[in-house]
Amino acid sequence: MKTIIIANDENIDDIVRLRVNMQIEDWKFTLNKDFSIYSDQFYEITKNYIKEHLNKSLYFALMYLNGKPIAMCGIEELAELPQITVCTESNGRHGCIVSVYTKPEYRCKGYQQETIRYLLDFAKKECFNDITLTTNTPDAAHIYEKVGFKKISSKYFLGI
Repeated sequence: MKTIIIANDENIDDIVRLRVNMQIEDWKFTLNKDFSIYSDQFYEITKNYIKEHLNKSLYFALMYLNGKPIAMCGIEELAELPQITVCTESNGRHGCIVSVYTKPEYRCKGYQQETIRYLLDFAKKECFNDITLTTNTPDAAHIYEKVGFKKISSKYFLGI
């Protein structure tokens, strides 16, 4: 049986386990380095962060298949000064898609697309004005375009 939920405190460990796996997988691919030796420390740091922010400024959709977590994606709320172009109480409510992950054995089955759509429906109900994301992965970009995202610009970054 497949279910998708908006996570609550009872789901924190599932989110953290998926995120640890995601980070180890992503950085191994990107830097060709095994970061699994840091997994216990990263688990605790991530768990503390999620405990502090879950359902305050960070929201996760989780997909379960037969009771096991297989996919997740999150929205982190970005605070912004109100803009004159949006004169409503929800002025300035923006989000960024984060931590998009599906366990490898469940990929290419449409699960992530369903999970993202579920999270975006939640964001609409919660009066988010817009959602952004960043990706360098063509497979991921294809999924985001399928759910309605448009590539609008190049992103610039400065580390300080």
